[in-house]
Amino acid sequence: MARVAVVTGAGGGIGRVLVEALTRDRYEVVALDLARACPDGDARFRACDITDDDAIAEALAGLDRIDLLIHSAGLSAIGSFEDHDMAVHRKVMDVTHFGAVAVTQAALPALRRAHGRVVLIGSVAGFAPVLGRPPYVAAKHAVTALFTAIRPELEQQGISVTIVHPTFVAGGMTETERSAGTQRKTTGEEITSEDVAAALIDGVAHGRDQVLVGRTARLAWTVSRLAPSLYTKLMIRRMQNTQGGHS
Repeated sequence: MARVAVVTGAGGGIGRVLVEALTRDRYEVVALDLARACPDGDARFRACDITDDDAIAEALAGLDRIDLLIHSAGLSAIGSFEDHDMAVHRKVMDVTHFGAVAVTQAALPALRRAHGRVVLIGSVAGFAPVLGRPPYVAAKHAVTALFTAIRPELEQQGISVTIVHPTFVAGGMTETERSAGTQRKTTGEEITSEDVAAALIDGVAHGRDQVLVGRTARLAWTVSRLAPSLYTKLMIRRMQNTQGGHS
């Protein structure tokens, strides 16, 4: 029986790499994204707005088992706290946090049958403060906390949870809004979508609870916990002097 993998945000940079990697690994891949992001003629893709409960139910209909559910969908917004109104904050939270909640709830029966694994692609922004994208940081903190909190509950149902935290990914991610005059910035080296996909697949293969991808992610994890004030000072200094993209 073929293993089934469901990937949200499958039309994005990391998502597309994962779809191909999982296909090579002999998964039956169900790739979910908005219709405009789904390539024509690729039967693996199903158009699905993950902020629409009915669309999620339709996209997952007929799946008796899900061995791997990967949350790759996310939305960012670049600017200061005052740059974004409530509509932007809600939109980022709807996709990045509530979308993952809704898809996981809909997939639970199939995950239980397969004793499957849920994988959240988080971010350094999910465990440490990152300047210049407060709606995204809030949403990533929320979804990271959620899956950390429900891991013991899901494990009792035979479902495992892996959280993958990449550092800054070349090309960045979809943005709902960017304030005038602002640019995407990094605090360290950029990694590729292929780096994230490879680390994710290795983490799943080894049953890891957490995967930190990139030197900056590993350093941020350690420093933000042992010396949070130092972490903040270093982040501010580096982001003032560098420009680039974020995962």
